[in-house]
Amino acid sequence: MHLLESLTRLISRFRYPVSLPEDVAHDLGMNLPNTLNFHDFLELLSSPHHRPTKLRKYMSRRQAEQTFESALKKEIFKSCSLFSYYFNKSWLVIALYYDEQDRLRRVYLQCPSCEQVDGFDIPLEEEYYAAASSH
Repeated sequence: MHLLESLTRLISRFRYPVSLPEDVAHDLGMNLPNTLNFHDFLELLSSPHHRPTKLRKYMSRRQAEQTFESALKKEIFKSCSLFSYYFNKSWLVIALYYDEQDRLRRVYLQCPSCEQVDGFDIPLEEEYYAAASSH
């Protein structure tokens, strides 16, 4: 079984020589295979049925930023953080937006050089103890 996984990963590197769907999925806490084409990969990321398990709405900024181990570029700004992955001559950027208390409020995925892909929000579960105290 290990040989088959290694062979599949090697073949995936021909399709995705820099970042793999598995890299992004791992950082988000999702289980997605590298065998997906880019369009199907984005569709699964946008699906409300495939929510990240490592990110929760209202979680602390520090915790949210720590989940992005595989990102090739990490840019930190006052109210947002950008984590970038490189796929087939285009960047895939995950933007995290925070409120005044540095709590995660929104996760937005964009592919700036992909004309056929509009940006979209990645659906999040709420972190219940923080949500209850913010109301």
